Amino acid sequence: MINKYITIFVFSIFISLNINAQNDPDNIIADVLAKASLVKFFEADVKIDVDVDFIKIPVKNGKVFYKAPDKFRFRATSFALVPKKGINFSVISMLQQPHTAIYAGSDEMNHILKIVPMDASSDFVIATVWIDKLKDRIQKMQVTSNGQGNYTMTFEYGDLKFDLPVITIVGFDIQQIDIPMKFIGSLKVDPKKAGERTSGNVKLTYSNFRINGSIPDEVFTEEEISSK
Repeated sequence: MINKYITIFVFSIFISLNINAQNDPDNIIADVLAKASLVKFFEADVKIDVDVDFIKIPVKNGKVFYKAPDKFRFRATSFALVPKKGINFSVISMLQQPHTAIYAGSDEMNHILKIVPMDASSDFVIATVWIDKLKDRIQKMQVTSNGQGNYTMTFEYGDLKFDLPVITIVGFDIQQIDIPMKFIGSLKVDPKKAGERTSGNVKLTYSNFRINGSIPDEVFTEEEISSK
């Protein structure tokens, strides 16, 4: 009988340790970064659809280029709302910098982590990340940035060999003053709503992927295309 209780006790400890290992935030992030590291080169066409209540912005088309570990180039004429580092790879760089990760729980499909950067000068203050339990990829991210407001990113994946999103949607708060006047130009602005703070989103749809091919370094050093 004693041996039976000892066996049950040891088995319970084993199960507990296994669950804790599966929910270890550092291990979860390491798995995500390991999969992301499989992409050495990345090139694709991108369609950019901006939805902001007080301004009409036509759909833009561009191209993105990436070369490991940190070279990124975004091309889109007269477009200023996408981070220079690129949205998808900005997410990966956030996970790569020194941080404290906290396991905040889970839903049916995802682990939920809180990420706090160690560097006070970091671009963000805290991020909540939803990571697919089975596929080790980011599904959603909510970010409180350092002085630039809050934004949410959601990612949709297709049937690519690598876990690169085919659609990225960024939701944010915005006001007319947040948009460079050179970008607004002759676009149609609703003066009744321009002074209000409102929500908006940017939808990036990727196509014609070329992954792990060869991209010359000149692509990342050439001068920016001037605005028209």
